[in-house]
Amino acid sequence: MNQQNKTKYPASFWYLILISIIEGGAVMAVELLGAKLIAPSYGASLYVWATTLAVTMGGLTTGYLFGGVISEKYPNKNVLHYIVLASAIFVSIMPMTSSMIMAATLDMNLKVGIVISSLCFVFPPLVFFGMVSPLIIRLISREVSEVGNSVGTIYSISTLGGIATTFLFGFHFIPTMGLIFSTYLTAFALFVFPVYYFLRFRSFKINITD
Repeated sequence: MNQQNKTKYPASFWYLILISIIEGGAVMAVELLGAKLIAPSYGASLYVWATTLAVTMGGLTTGYLFGGVISEKYPNKNVLHYIVLASAIFVSIMPMTSSMIMAATLDMNLKVGIVISSLCFVFPPLVFFGMVSPLIIRLISREVSEVGNSVGTIYSISTLGGIATTFLFGFHFIPTMGLIFSTYLTAFALFVFPVYYFLRFRSFKINITD
C-alpha cells in the first residue's frame, strides 16, 4: 500500500517540477542577458558569445558539483529555497554589476576583458542554478519510487523551460521590453518561490533533513 502511494505524484512533486521549469528558463535568460549586457562595451562578436557559452557551462558544471555535495548533506527544501533566493539576488543585480565591472575592464585586452566581465556577473547566478537540479532530484526521489524517471523528468522539463525562454526572450522580451525589464522579470520569477515558501511555512533553519 505504501509503495502504491509512493508512486503517485503529490503536490510537492509538481511544485518542485515548476521550480525546475523556471530554473531552466532562467539559465537561458541569463545567458542571453549576459551577452547583451556585455555588447555595449565589447560588441556582439564571436568572442562575446563564445565566452558567454563557456561561462554558462562552467557555472552550471560548478553548480552541479556543489549541488551534489549539498544534496547529500542537506537534502531539505529550506536549502533549496535559499539557493533559489541567492540566484534571484544575483540576477537582479546584473545590470548594476555589469556596468561597474565593464567600466573597470575596458582598458584590458579585449579577450581578457570579455572573460573577466562575464565571470564576474554571469558566472555567479549560473553556479546557483546548477545547484538546483541535484537538490530537486534528491527531494523528488524521496517522494516517488521511479527515481530514474524522476531524473529524466527533471532534466527534460528544465530543458523545455530553457527552450521556451530562449524564444520568448530572444524574440519578444529583450527586443521589445529591453534588458532591464527582462532581467527583473527573470529575477521576479525566481523570487516567487522562496518568498512563497518562507511566508507559508515559516521555516528558516538548515537541517540535515526536512
